[in-house]
Amino acid sequence: MTTHADDPRTRKDPSTAGAGSLAAQALAAAGDVAQARDVGALDAAAAGAAQRLGRTKQSLVERLIYGPSPGIAELRSGAGLEERAAKRGRPVVEAAIDCMARGVAFESDRKLSAELRRRVTETGGYGFTVPARFGGADAGYPELAVVEEELAANGLGALAVEVSGVLTIGAGSLIGYGTDAQKSTFLPMIAQGRLMSFALTEVGVGVNAKKVRAYVEKDDANACWRVFADGSRNKLWITNAVHGGIAGLVARIGKDGKQVGLFVVELPEHDVDRASGADHEFRLESAHVDAFQQNWNGRIHLHNFPVPLQNRIEADGVEVLFYCLRMGRCMLAAMSAGYQRMFAADAAHYARTREGVGGLVVRHELPRLALGRMLGGALQSRALSHLSLQQDADGVDLAGLRDLTKSAAAGAALQSLRACERVLGGRSFDKRSRVSQARSNVHVFGVVEGEDDLILMGMVKDITTAFVDRYMAGMLGVIQSINVDVEKKPLPKDQLVLRIAPSTLMRWPKRCLTATARLFGNRGFWRLAGWTLGNALVELVRLPGRLIPSAWLPRYASLPAPLRRFARFAERKLRGRRWTYLGINLWFQLELTRAQIPIQRFGKSVEHLVSILVLCHHASQHDASQQRVAALQCAVLEDEFRGLRILSGLRAMDRMREHVAAVGGDVERGASSLLDGVEPQPFTHDWR
Repeated sequence: MTTHADDPRTRKDPSTAGAGSLAAQALAAAGDVAQARDVGALDAAAAGAAQRLGRTKQSLVERLIYGPSPGIAELRSGAGLEERAAKRGRPVVEAAIDCMARGVAFESDRKLSAELRRRVTETGGYGFTVPARFGGADAGYPELAVVEEELAANGLGALAVEVSGVLTIGAGSLIGYGTDAQKSTFLPMIAQGRLMSFALTEVGVGVNAKKVRAYVEKDDANACWRVFADGSRNKLWITNAVHGGIAGLVARIGKDGKQVGLFVVELPEHDVDRASGADHEFRLESAHVDAFQQNWNGRIHLHNFPVPLQNRIEADGVEVLFYCLRMGRCMLAAMSAGYQRMFAADAAHYARTREGVGGLVVRHELPRLALGRMLGGALQSRALSHLSLQQDADGVDLAGLRDLTKSAAAGAALQSLRACERVLGGRSFDKRSRVSQARSNVHVFGVVEGEDDLILMGMVKDITTAFVDRYMAGMLGVIQSINVDVEKKPLPKDQLVLRIAPSTLMRWPKRCLTATARLFGNRGFWRLAGWTLGNALVELVRLPGRLIPSAWLPRYASLPAPLRRFARFAERKLRGRRWTYLGINLWFQLELTRAQIPIQRFGKSVEHLVSILVLCHHASQHDASQQRVAALQCAVLEDEFRGLRILSGLRAMDRMREHVAAVGGDVERGASSLLDGVEPQPFTHDWR
């Protein structure tokens, strides 16, 4: 692409130096320099992971919006995965269910039992995706997804969580980035049932991996690294962290180092303190979380802890995280499908046997709707998971789809939980019921690996990057050019012009008129004008085609009749998202870097539409009962989509953002009177 003086990717502005992506540069131009650095670093890590994966095919979600449209075969490519993959994992599932039936799946404290782990290890469960040369079962992630779903569906969601963590973000980091020596050392241990965790989050830091404060220093005298993860640097909420286990630990190279590394740490069999004569400390305690109670979830303290030099994985720790998360999110969706099938099975049994007012509960419309929501959420989660896995196997970039899959599956699971509670009533809160035991896990699905709303905003950035880089960079550059002083230094935040509108025109008329004049002289502006005209003409040509019945169009004729309208609706509205995103950009301009509400709303609309389309094509390859479930879920999702006002609600969103800013400002200053007299409870893990 030709660059020019106003292109922010070529300008050496001090506020944007080092911020690689256009999104990072936009944040810097809007005055959010610290956030720009974070986003730039995370974008670089994500790009490194994509390069490692060698993805050459454009994202499915991006093509659904900007073209070219994917073919029918691609949209249905995940529909046969269950049949292809089920046989491989059947011994693992049967062994686990047998332990459940014999009452030996859990210990007295409700943790997963040693007997369960032994049986699952014997059937190859813990080494399921580990290559055979390292003692594993050499299965693929599609087969693992089927195993995860079946375990969760049969009350063994905790085992699914444990195995998923071990194999995706644990063994996956070694398989993707480890040396032959590291693989030969640690993968056989994993295949033999030794748990592996991924120690990223800390007491003082969440999922922003570039902010980790744990660090290592090289100890040349003892040929090792010394790990310092003490105090607020303790690794916290680490699932599968156990005494005698393995951890992939993310830490800085040097206390104040900029580089983030990944180290394979063998955790001791018991706590170690200096009183015993050791030169280091190690403590592992419960993280005290309500979720994952049947799993081990811990807080790890390390001080001067020795790790062999050869245990460093030679890669950026955050890049490895991005590499592994793509499969972690597919597994989460598979588990979500299983949990929802479990909810539906328990609720259906109750509804078919419980006499309510006027007859059996199942005969009433509202309980039937609740049952349909559970089944629909399960099918939606499965369809997205299976398509994502097939896309990955086919070398397609999962940008957009991986995040959308996680968000949709986590959201559907919560809705199914509420639906199940409506059918079962107070019985769903019985401590002995598996619905009650699953409640915290289902709630936390929307938070693990990053909060869903933030993930959706990242999804929007991923699927619109190419459009923004090519067509919107000119606007960014022009607005950025009026936000510097005569010495080309950034103006103070309170003097920045983030969008040219009547209010800013009245306040800074000269700067706004200068920007407007520059815009008309900017090649990027005319490129955008050409794109707009060309796409408008295409839509105009398409318009008469909307009168043609779906059954007459080959693209939809092969779908079952109840699903044709939904698939056609979803594709048309997805194409329309290009106009929606353009409208958001033109309205908010540079302020879009701060406008989370419209971006989240846009991302949610894409999530609903992609889910509808995937549901239609997935169900078309299955029996009539699944097609009926898909039609109901599509109707529910269509209603939710129509409730998201974006372009028609821009002024309303601006007003809402003003109200949000006002209330948030009061809270930030401690000026909200509703909080007067309420003493906050300190966090159990003080991060300060």
